[in-house]
Amino acid sequence: MGKDFKSMVTRCIYVGKENDNVKKLKTATEELKDLRSNVMKRVKMYEDQQKLKRLEKVQVWLRQSDAAIKEAEEMLMIMMSSSSSNGSSIVTSSHKVDKKICKMTKEVQEIKSRGTFDVVVENSGIGGGASMMTSTVAREDQTVGLEAVSGLVWRCMTVDNTGIIGLYGVEGVGKTTVLTQVNNRLLQHKSNGFDFVIWVFVSKNLNLEKIQDTIREKIGFLDRSWTSKTEEEKAGTIFEILSKRRFALFLDDVWEKVDLVKAGVPPPDGQNRSKIVFTTCSDEVCREMGAQTKIKMEKLPWERAWDLFKKNAGEETVKSHPDITKVAQEVAAKCDGLPLALVTIGRAMASKKTPQDWRDALYILSNSPPNFSVLKLLDRN
Repeated sequence: MGKDFKSMVTRCIYVGKENDNVKKLKTATEELKDLRSNVMKRVKMYEDQQKLKRLEKVQVWLRQSDAAIKEAEEMLMIMMSSSSSNGSSIVTSSHKVDKKICKMTKEVQEIKSRGTFDVVVENSGIGGGASMMTSTVAREDQTVGLEAVSGLVWRCMTVDNTGIIGLYGVEGVGKTTVLTQVNNRLLQHKSNGFDFVIWVFVSKNLNLEKIQDTIREKIGFLDRSWTSKTEEEKAGTIFEILSKRRFALFLDDVWEKVDLVKAGVPPPDGQNRSKIVFTTCSDEVCREMGAQTKIKMEKLPWERAWDLFKKNAGEETVKSHPDITKVAQEVAAKCDGLPLALVTIGRAMASKKTPQDWRDALYILSNSPPNFSVLKLLDRN
């Protein structure tokens, strides 16, 4: 692709505005990169925390997205280099070039359309037909400070005067963990009173049609006519089914208002006794979503944060050298009371046996907030 495409670009350039098709390819590529990053974060959390295996279809999608991103960026780079060598405002206009760009854009968009996954890792052996969500920090030793919140949400699920519940707090505080616990508890209790228990991963790039498609799968509407329906027709189909049933809808990682009416979801009320529970970082989103109950999730106080960190790093490791104990407290403090960071970084440090290892980790954390790039550095050091 590289040489042929580059020679074509070099032969067919003109002075003018940036080609709209180039802009579309740039936008589609950036959106795919964002989505891939989000999927990979979820996969890494489950793999690192619970040693679970990613689903084959997820792995295939990640490979395809990597290849598409690489090819699209190479194409854009050739465009930019050709423009630079011929003047700052020079871009391609050749029909053949445009055709290649449009084809690449469609490929990127098609891969992006398949990148919404409710579950990204293999089931952990739970029986029954229901699909259990795997929590990022769901084991007993990881749920410090989350039990009370989970219990509160569960109580909201059992009373009739609360239909929409919003869980909000900073990233890494355990919102998804709590949502997962409640979801799994419902699925484990077959006599939970709900006809449908539906989990939708929303993410930053809100896509109403993807939400509709996920709901459609969960409620068992398998008619082939679905793909030819408009958004409004899909909403009508979903509404017709859900309005006659009691459902629990879990929306994880909501960044902006989700128009549930446009999606076809009937508003919960005292008559249908359905429930909608969502997680978000924003109190404002709770208000926009019409949450009747808002639950703010707080960071752990130092004592509990330190206990959680030591439990995952290992008491023996932390106490193996006086210098390690002191630096370990500083490393734990960098986790800022966030359960996910405390668990993940604690486990990453469990194998570090020298004071210098810990000082290196502290240096890395002092220059970057805890994230997956940081964890890779910790693993290498």
